[in-house]
Amino acid sequence: MDEQSDLYMTEGDTAAVLTRVELAMIRAIEAFNRWAFFLHKGVGGPQLAPQDIFLLHSIRMRGGAQNLSELLLFLNRNDVSTLQYSLKKIEQFGLIQRVTGNSKREAGYRLTGAGMTLTEDYAQVRQELLIALVGDVKNLSVALEGAAGALERLTGLYDQSTQAVLNRKIMGPR
Repeated sequence: MDEQSDLYMTEGDTAAVLTRVELAMIRAIEAFNRWAFFLHKGVGGPQLAPQDIFLLHSIRMRGGAQNLSELLLFLNRNDVSTLQYSLKKIEQFGLIQRVTGNSKREAGYRLTGAGMTLTEDYAQVRQELLIALVGDVKNLSVALEGAAGALERLTGLYDQSTQAVLNRKIMGPR
């Protein structure tokens, strides 16, 4: 075995299983990005990156006008400028419109008619292709329910450990 990879991030049962999950998440994220991109393109969507596509569908899922803070929280993101850029790009394609509130902070975004049509077409093809495949795999829906819960808990643990990493800079390693 190569010395450089010997037990790297896999020393102990918990570390080994977490590393396997992390690798599976990386691969699943890449597969999901590719799927979303080609599905979006396949239903006639404009040239958007997967992150833009996810943002568009998040606005649809949340219903009504969503402000920047709500979208950041919903997507568990903190890259404000990147999200603002994505919103402008999606708006330029006529898929969302900016809705002003009583203040600049209250401004939000909602889907236009074109955005509703595009997301509906996406959902329909997703139903026909992907949901049908998932339904064909025995007990996969049950496993996915458990996986979703585990990923939500893992998200919290990653967020908590991120804070611990940031605290190390102030307090030093403990």
